[in-house]
Amino acid sequence: MRITNNMMINNSLANLSTNKTRMSKLDTQLATYKKISRPSDDPIIAIRALRFRTSLGDVTRYIEKNIPDAEQWMSITEAALSKANDMFTDILGYCTQGANDTFETDNRKSIANSLQELKGAIYDQGNVDYAGRYIFSGYKTESTLTFTDQKIADEKSYTITEPVNMQEVYSKTTFTNSVDPDNVAFISNSNMPEANQVNVYKLAYSGLDDMSELAISYKDASDDTEKTMAVTQVDSSDPDAYIAGDDEVKLIKDTGELVFGAKAYDSLYWAKDMSITYDKTGFNKGEIKPEHYFTCIDKTGPDDIEYIKESNGQDITYNISYSQKIKVNTEASDAFSYRIGTDIDLMSDALSQLDSIENKLAKLKRMKDDIRYKDESNQKAIDSMIEGATKEKDIQRTYVRELFDSSITKFQNHQSDLNFEISDIGTRGIRLDLVKQRLVEQQANIKDLKSENEDIDLEEAAIDYKSSNLIYNASLQSASKVVRQSLLDFL
Repeated sequence: MRITNNMMINNSLANLSTNKTRMSKLDTQLATYKKISRPSDDPIIAIRALRFRTSLGDVTRYIEKNIPDAEQWMSITEAALSKANDMFTDILGYCTQGANDTFETDNRKSIANSLQELKGAIYDQGNVDYAGRYIFSGYKTESTLTFTDQKIADEKSYTITEPVNMQEVYSKTTFTNSVDPDNVAFISNSNMPEANQVNVYKLAYSGLDDMSELAISYKDASDDTEKTMAVTQVDSSDPDAYIAGDDEVKLIKDTGELVFGAKAYDSLYWAKDMSITYDKTGFNKGEIKPEHYFTCIDKTGPDDIEYIKESNGQDITYNISYSQKIKVNTEASDAFSYRIGTDIDLMSDALSQLDSIENKLAKLKRMKDDIRYKDESNQKAIDSMIEGATKEKDIQRTYVRELFDSSITKFQNHQSDLNFEISDIGTRGIRLDLVKQRLVEQQANIKDLKSENEDIDLEEAAIDYKSSNLIYNASLQSASKVVRQSLLDFL
């Protein structure tokens, strides 16, 4: 076959194009440090690159976004719980002083105020937020734990279903024939003040509304039959408020106390799922919001809002790795029991009552020296009243001492619950650190694999480029010689 001049030219140009393409590819690789510039260059490398980049993006997001957010949330939670733990230590100190009867008369009122301030400070820790989200409020992250605005609190109205734990019923000391210093009269031995022990359960709230009907709901311990027991509503101004019939249960609305008669207490002691549903309108600033602790209905607005207290909690979780989630929140009901508030109220109320009795006794002693009461009959009457008031004081001091002694165990349990939550956060934090370390290692491995798949070997690419450049220049020279020759040059 005759080889024409055009055939030689076309063949030379084809070789030039091939060499040019290869050199251009190598030039692009040197410029970008990548093996391919488009998927069609090598589909396998392209597919692997997509997979590695997706994996790297996911891991990087976990390391740089999700895990730091989880760490910050748990760090703020732990700090708030640790502060509350310090406050429990202070409360336990007061409990020990009260149990040992070392409170001075002059500072008893300030101690009662200090206990109330500590209660408010503990619940204030529940109002801590992270990035505008309240961290102890479960799914209701837009809601503070306590009422922070008195005007709004005044307008709030709820129907609250509060569980009743008979283990929390305590023996309260009340008085009959209490001395009244404004009514000077001789008190015989038979009419001296007497202490009564009544079974009382303190509800979470005081100042409750009047209701047409009120009852305790429960299940019978023997057969789980659902039953109710009627509750009589009274006010503390009623002289018989703390006197309940054997089968009777009373609710003192203004103090939020349930008073159990002897038989009623015995019959309900082993009952299950006991609760009472009551209405309350108007709250104080600093009081806990019912929706964070109880099943309740907010009736404030035009439409009722129902809240269900879920037994399994409201866990907020973050994705921290592939198919791995971690709980970041702690609910206030787990860390700051509403019984903390009621237990502190019991102690401060007992101190206030003792302070009131001591003031009454001091007033009677002043009256004894008052010229208006210097006649014999008044002196005898005041002496008997002083004797009665002294008896009240001794009884109340014993009650305060016993109450503070029992409160030591209560607040040790409250502190133990809090420490459990702190420990739980620490355990979750350790797990988070381990996942983070593993992801950092995984990120480095993916980067290595991604680089191995996509990136060129710079030294090898430079040598290949130099070689390709020499070949291309040589082919240019060869082609130029071929193109200069024509058929006429051979004739």
